Amino acid sequence: MIPRGIGLLGGTFDPVHSGHLALARAARDALGLARVDFLPAGNPWQKDLVSPAHVRLAMLELAIAKMPGFRVEPIELMRFGATYTVETLRALRRRLGPSIPLVLILGGDQWRNLHTWRNWRSLADHADLAVCRRAGEPLEAVQEVSLWSADRMTTAEKLTESAFGRIAVFDMAPHGASATAIRRAMRTLPYARAMQALDGWLPIEVAGYIRAHGLYGAR
Repeated sequence: MIPRGIGLLGGTFDPVHSGHLALARAARDALGLARVDFLPAGNPWQKDLVSPAHVRLAMLELAIAKMPGFRVEPIELMRFGATYTVETLRALRRRLGPSIPLVLILGGDQWRNLHTWRNWRSLADHADLAVCRRAGEPLEAVQEVSLWSADRMTTAEKLTESAFGRIAVFDMAPHGASATAIRRAMRTLPYARAMQALDGWLPIEVAGYIRAHGLYGAR
């Protein structure tokens, strides 16, 4: 398979962790993507409190600095107010033109809640969708999403044959990393014990940044 298309992996990345990186690698390999762009959210409307944009951006850049094929797309960090994925996809499509495949990478929880996203049906007007299934677990979606997606489905290998409008499922091994658990460990445990408890969930460069800046109450 000749690498083709750009994967888009959105999130707050507060902090970015090894689970995010594993998901990006799994998507790149399964879908045959030329690269994966991380899309850090500016002011995500479904989350109340996130770390400042420059902090999350710095951690992302540290995490992928030595990983060819990954980059950060800061488009959402340059917006004021709430950020919506459909607006981001529309802007990227205008910038890149109609022929480059764009692939929005979604986790199973995002797929399950897709019907709550603003103008969710319009996502496929600008990009393909790739939904991650962890360890073969069944994917769940409300009926209107299931009906909408049924005639758009294709295989992971064929997804980037279209620039937008198609949907595929790909698999990855389970990964236990959790940003919530990382923040809790940093807040409640001494740094050395937190790192031991997190069991390799943080890239070492990101862990060092968290410690140096006292993020999440690290001590």
